[in-house]
Amino acid sequence: MIDPHWQVIDLDPLTWRHLGPYLEPQQYIAAAQPGEHGLFVLHDHGRVLKVVDTHSRTLPEDIPAHISDPETLARELYRRGEWQRVHIIDRHHLAWVAQQAQATHRRDLTFDAYYHLVYTLLWGNREGYACEPPPPAHWHGWTYTDVHHFIAALPSPATLALGVYSDDILWLGLILVCERGLIRRVTTFEGLHSTITNPGPTEHTLTTLCEALAAQFAPPAAVLLCTNAVFSGWLAASDKLAYLDAARVEATAIWRVVPVT
Repeated sequence: MIDPHWQVIDLDPLTWRHLGPYLEPQQYIAAAQPGEHGLFVLHDHGRVLKVVDTHSRTLPEDIPAHISDPETLARELYRRGEWQRVHIIDRHHLAWVAQQAQATHRRDLTFDAYYHLVYTLLWGNREGYACEPPPPAHWHGWTYTDVHHFIAALPSPATLALGVYSDDILWLGLILVCERGLIRRVTTFEGLHSTITNPGPTEHTLTTLCEALAAQFAPPAAVLLCTNAVFSGWLAASDKLAYLDAARVEATAIWRVVPVT
């Protein structure tokens, strides 16, 4: 979905800093979560090489010297209740994943398709990397397929925009320009030729922004303006539409979406 030759234009420092946590490539192939108490067991075709407890840094008891069934061992260790996640990793599998992912430059793949490939290679062999609980197959409820279908269904060209406010001050203003199912350009509200007055999640701001997007880039397909608290809650919410509906009633979020097929 992200063109290999995408352009980043006028990405102001404030927005870049706030976007940082969402643009770290390793998060797309990571099973361990920040601060998670995990157990990592590295082996060589079953022969245990290293065991690491991320909190205590001590060697747990009852770890066999040789692993015959990585998945069964991961489940048994996880059931002990000492760790939030257990990883049983064959170093040869990691080497194979690296070789497959880096054998060519993969210039035929979009930015996100490359990381999806690595994700599939890494977690597609439970003998090579057994993880209990399994790695999440989504990001805050969105799957790769969900996002791919959404972008592919957009009119071409079209813009997507997100404005997040903290105390009526723009905290994050992001604009994506999409063409033929790919994100071609990334910029921010600072890249707009028009000035957005009366900042915040209001009808006036939404209308002004949509007009500016259409005049400078392409007709807006989806625009969301909300407070910082609503943005965080929306990411975590299981029913995201219902959450935004409630926020709209409270005047802390407003959006406009063009129906897509």
